[in-house]
Amino acid sequence: MRPPRPELSNAVPPPALRVEPPPPLVRSVGALWLMGVVVGGAALVTGYLDRDTHLAGLRETAAGLDGAADAARLDQVAAIALWGTLALFAVVLVAEGLLVRPLLRGVGGVRWVLLVMLALDAGAVVLVFALLGDGSAGFQPTVHLAGLQLALAALAFLLGLLPPASRWFRDARSRR
Repeated sequence: MRPPRPELSNAVPPPALRVEPPPPLVRSVGALWLMGVVVGGAALVTGYLDRDTHLAGLRETAAGLDGAADAARLDQVAAIALWGTLALFAVVLVAEGLLVRPLLRGVGGVRWVLLVMLALDAGAVVLVFALLGDGSAGFQPTVHLAGLQLALAALAFLLGLLPPASRWFRDARSRR
């Protein structure tokens, strides 16, 4: 006869499987990354809503580069520039958003992956500025929101390098 099985719902996981909650600084870092993703999403929405304006500006730029191109070719170049820029920015934002959870679970190597993502983010924002900005001094929602998103991401990365956060990531690694 077999001994009765203990109730699984009452089982306490071994200490090695428990995840210590992150300190307030690390939670702030995660919140800043997520806030940056939300602001970047808002930039994508405004970029989509202002697509006709952006396409017109990109057509003018393409016409200035190649005056002999026909209208269909200029439309094609403008569409590739607009949708390519927005797609690159969206991919970077999704990747950054997906990396926040492992960061908050204490995977310290994610900070360095986020550094690479920050560099890619900077490149995507430079494209947004160059291709979707019109050079005027007025408020340009897509461009300014993308710049704010990059600033939030950079601030989050820098705060994640402060000694209290580094200590927590080091301790989380030693608990595994």
